[in-house]
Amino acid sequence: MRSVVYVVLALVIVACGEHPQPSSQDSTKTDSTRVTLDELNNAIINEPQNALHFRDRGRYHFAKGNNDLAISDFNRAVTLDSLNPALRFERGELFYNLLRFDQAIADYKRCAEIDNNSTDCLLKLGEMNIHLRNYPTAVEHINNALRVNEQLPFAYYMKGRIYKETGDTVLAASSYQTAIEVDPDYYDAYIEIGLLYSAAKSDLAIEYFSTALEVRPNSVEAMYNLAYHYMITAKGKRDRLDKAFSLYDRIADVDPENATAPYNKGFIYLEYLQEYDSAAYWFGEATKLRPGYFQAFYNRGLALESLDRNEEALAEYNRALSLQPDFTPAAIAKGRVLGE
Repeated sequence: MRSVVYVVLALVIVACGEHPQPSSQDSTKTDSTRVTLDELNNAIINEPQNALHFRDRGRYHFAKGNNDLAISDFNRAVTLDSLNPALRFERGELFYNLLRFDQAIADYKRCAEIDNNSTDCLLKLGEMNIHLRNYPTAVEHINNALRVNEQLPFAYYMKGRIYKETGDTVLAASSYQTAIEVDPDYYDAYIEIGLLYSAAKSDLAIEYFSTALEVRPNSVEAMYNLAYHYMITAKGKRDRLDKAFSLYDRIADVDPENATAPYNKGFIYLEYLQEYDSAAYWFGEATKLRPGYFQAFYNRGLALESLDRNEEALAEYNRALSLQPDFTPAAIAKGRVLGE
């Protein structure tokens, strides 16, 4: 009896580019946890034409969740110093964080027009165009940034994303590798190249996921991807299943609310070891952590059905269907148990 794998490889979190070089008036970032609003207001009263004071108050408001006030202050700052690329970039980041992407792109573009050597703005334009799938434009911005500074790991990382999304896994792996050569601690690049090798069931994935774990020892993402690789390459290799179990246990220690770890342990017992009691137990643990986990209810039903506990299996299939009425595997399994 076969069940369906419902495991999701973790997404790479897109890294941020370098911060813009501060102007001569901007030697430090405002620490919004230490400065008071009264101090910021007084600075503006004393120097109402100083754009950086409005920027500082804008940062304060954003840190406090007062987004409209933050935008108002950044708008005032840009009005006072419209040719300051760092202000354009930072307002673009504000808009980006508020999901106002058109306004963010406009600021990044203006930043790059003011300073065509601003790698921050160029890389951000590259990133935004990747999101929009405007790959030639993204490559142009990334290459312009690399002409300014060829030691930009994020630039090579983004090139890897472009190659991956356009189906050239060889060049994708090469670009991620270059990012790692520039920055040996580039966690996201290790994850991405590991995923490429894992998809090909190459054990080079083990090296990259393991190194990612060295960079971030408590990364659930890296542990999960490494465990999943051991799982999908475990045919005839019990030691790999044991390594996967160990990693899922580590995930549970780091993130006790993670439902995928017990789910995948259940899957191993169901599909690889045919130890159905254990499978049912671990799928049950997954549903305790995620009550809407319809795939876990379905697979627990498969385990119980394999133990000839058909009434209990039927209850699990019904639970899966109550959560996801169009889940065809559960409907088929229900019909099988009912003899339909």
